[in-house]
Amino acid sequence: MLSFYLQWLNQQQFHGIKPGLVRIINLLKKLDNPHTRYPTIHIAGTNGKGSTSAILSYILTNHGLKTGLYTSPHLFSLNERFKINNKDITDEELSELLKIIHRYTPKEKITYFEITTALAFLYFYHKKVDIAVIETGMGGRLDATNVINPLLSIITTIGFDHTKYLGSTLERIAFEKAGIIKRGKPVVIGNLPKEALSVVLERSRLLQSRSYLYNRDFRIEEEGGKWNYWGDRNFRSLELSLKGFYQGHNLALALKASEICAEQEIFNIEENLLREALASVKWEGRFKRIDAYNRSFILDGAHNLEGVKILKDSLLREGFTSFLLIFGATNEDGDKPLKIILEELASLATEIYLCEFSSPRKVVSINEWLEILKGDPLLSKVSLYRDPQRALSEAVKNSNHKIVITGSLYFLSEVIKRGQSLGLWT
Repeated sequence: MLSFYLQWLNQQQFHGIKPGLVRIINLLKKLDNPHTRYPTIHIAGTNGKGSTSAILSYILTNHGLKTGLYTSPHLFSLNERFKINNKDITDEELSELLKIIHRYTPKEKITYFEITTALAFLYFYHKKVDIAVIETGMGGRLDATNVINPLLSIITTIGFDHTKYLGSTLERIAFEKAGIIKRGKPVVIGNLPKEALSVVLERSRLLQSRSYLYNRDFRIEEEGGKWNYWGDRNFRSLELSLKGFYQGHNLALALKASEICAEQEIFNIEENLLREALASVKWEGRFKRIDAYNRSFILDGAHNLEGVKILKDSLLREGFTSFLLIFGATNEDGDKPLKIILEELASLATEIYLCEFSSPRKVVSINEWLEILKGDPLLSKVSLYRDPQRALSEAVKNSNHKIVITGSLYFLSEVIKRGQSLGLWT
């Protein structure tokens, strides 16, 4: 039966992206408003929200709280989006919940993300979670997740992405992201551009929401591959299993959120449990290093300009330069500065493989890449592939033993699966 309901769900992708809360509110009402039955933490941001959500979930779980985690998109299976205590929903549970939601939406033009959001809320209610960490899909103000009244909100970063829906200026994008802030509820704010920060701070002031600002109210620094945190409490030499310099920022946001939860008596932070949690965090597709076939691969889902800049910074800090770059992108809204994104990493790459791949989103085709790079000297070090598996096969024959694979998370998913079929990794 799962295949039937998955087919039905996938058909809803044709309804595309439709910002707005009316459809999700109506659906949740039919389901008896499950999202109101347990405490939540709401996380928005251009980049970093998935990693921050995962880190926070591991902290809460390791302190004995039954913790729901809802994120998107998934890398390999839909089940990944819905976790309790960091374990995916089973096929049987997924099928049963899709069956319930299908019963209430047989003919309505509701979106894929609205269905998965309702499913997450219902799943966490059925499983009687103590708390749920909810990641927005896109934006914040009109995102389907923005029906909750969370204990606190987190805004990780703000940059240019989905400008067709969120606006073409940082101020406008910040206004949309700040829409998750709720009256009287605290907000943790990451390292934002000043134009965006002023909008978020003004929103929190208007809603009498206490703001906790990165580098003002809490901070973090790296020392010898470990992290020193200063906030309400100070922690030295924290080891985080997630690699990449940018993860320090995400860790700081999760720690500040944990301190606020402790203030609200949700749980008490125990240092030994905190350290255990951080050492065990798993989050696929973020600065993952694989050494195989006498080569070093770094896989990262940097899918927008800000994400690519963050990845570049981590690569430079690691001394991982002069690599072969394998890149695949989507451009659903037609607004990504693809040439600028590619140039950011091209300056560190000796060769570039640009790939087409399978995705429910609009993939940048070989013909589009040729048009984008027409007359550009960069084209001289570019090879084009319609199949990521062929690109991987050529990469392991290449004399360059350092390989960076990045771009869309859908691309990363396909590359990881193709690499497994080639026996490059398990």
